[in-house]
Amino acid sequence: MRLRRRLGLLSFLILWRLLSVFVVRTVHVPDEYWQSLEVAHRLAFGYGYLTWEWITMIRSYMYPFLISILYRALAVLSLDSVPLLTILPRVFQAILAAYADYAFYKWTKNIWMLSALLINWYWYYCATRTLINSVETACTIIALSMFPWKKFHVRSVKFLWIVSFLCMARPTTGIVWLPLCLYHISMSSEKKKLLSQYVLICSICIAISVLIDSYCYGTYVITPWKFFQLNVLGNVGSTYGTKNALWYIYSALPVLLELYFFPFLFSCYLILKCPDFFPRKELIMVGVIGWSIFVYSLLPHKEFRFILPLLPLLIYVSFSCLNRFKVMPSERRKVIALFVLSNVLPGLFFSTIYQCGTLPIIEILRDEITRANISTNTLILTPCHSTPLYSHLHVNTSIRFLTCEPNLNNAEDYVDEADQFFANSTVWLNDNYVNNEKVTLPTYVIVFDNIVNEISEFLRPYELIAKKYHTYFPERNYGENILLYKHV
Repeated sequence: MRLRRRLGLLSFLILWRLLSVFVVRTVHVPDEYWQSLEVAHRLAFGYGYLTWEWITMIRSYMYPFLISILYRALAVLSLDSVPLLTILPRVFQAILAAYADYAFYKWTKNIWMLSALLINWYWYYCATRTLINSVETACTIIALSMFPWKKFHVRSVKFLWIVSFLCMARPTTGIVWLPLCLYHISMSSEKKKLLSQYVLICSICIAISVLIDSYCYGTYVITPWKFFQLNVLGNVGSTYGTKNALWYIYSALPVLLELYFFPFLFSCYLILKCPDFFPRKELIMVGVIGWSIFVYSLLPHKEFRFILPLLPLLIYVSFSCLNRFKVMPSERRKVIALFVLSNVLPGLFFSTIYQCGTLPIIEILRDEITRANISTNTLILTPCHSTPLYSHLHVNTSIRFLTCEPNLNNAEDYVDEADQFFANSTVWLNDNYVNNEKVTLPTYVIVFDNIVNEISEFLRPYELIAKKYHTYFPERNYGENILLYKHV
């Protein structure tokens, strides 16, 4: 009976995550395509765009390499259609996330904590995306379920295999796991033996990851070291925006936790004030969360997804407070309904409505290109990496888009191509197309509606063939709708 219940729970979790593959039809950040599917497409099919991160070798190929194996298998079976190329990686991501949910329940043995994880709007929004952050979060949950929180399990090092590979694929994973590993070692009465196991496991994982990266890059490389040189020492990340040092506390955590933010703060207060009244691991969790937020806050470039791996710890700590409240059944239903609605409403909005135009416009472009009897070329005049590329086209056609590489060569007065265009679109188009005899006008142009009036002269020989709603709240250089024009 117990086995049947576990299989039933796991089946439900898989269905829950598979459902999100088809519910979540919006774009979150460019990395979900450009740092995974696009790279995997190039590995498998020989064409695909590599961003500057891959040119400078600061990214690990481990995740795209796994996707490329799936792509090659589809190609061998002549099943490499675009729907399968885009959906199957997300299906595997969904299965990984579902197993992480299951591992979380086995660890916490608390159905309410599992429910909080399942309905958390941001995890639902990200769990099945092909983001390395989603992989990092799912694997972190699994590793946390294996971690020897109790002293009599201190010899267990199974979690370290997952953590070691994660640190090579995503070096910032080490921020969360450094204090946990130090705590693990400090608990052991046989520290030398445990350290030797750490060295052995880490060495094997490093060797495998270096082997994969060196094979894919075609030269010997240790990507975490390159990542540290450029992103930390070179501070390249600040090119893509900087935020206040306290941003994770006053913005990211409330958004990530929604109403759970208040129980979380109260739990932290109680645990720090009266640590003897709580299990020791909850104090450790608060320390890990505090340390991680502190280190991430020192980095100028900040994003919500960077702290997503902390979510299981945040939920666990939040329930330290919630478990101690005695609430009447009638009031409990109201509280639960409030917590559910606070996650379901933003989850549905961001998963189905917000930033939903770029995917269908690329589908229309693909259909147009495949139907054409002549060679075509496309110009994408949007903020860089706003749309997926060859991973969603699966057609080796000529495409130009606005780039936004950081100033890697320390040039004076450097302005990237996208900023040049949006500063004066007419001058950029005249220099690159209208007055440039070496190039012909593109067959197709993709643009947001916010700059159509500015480039109306350039668009005169084009007809609008598709218009897709994108967002009600356009950010800088984005519009409410995304448009596809064809040369006539």
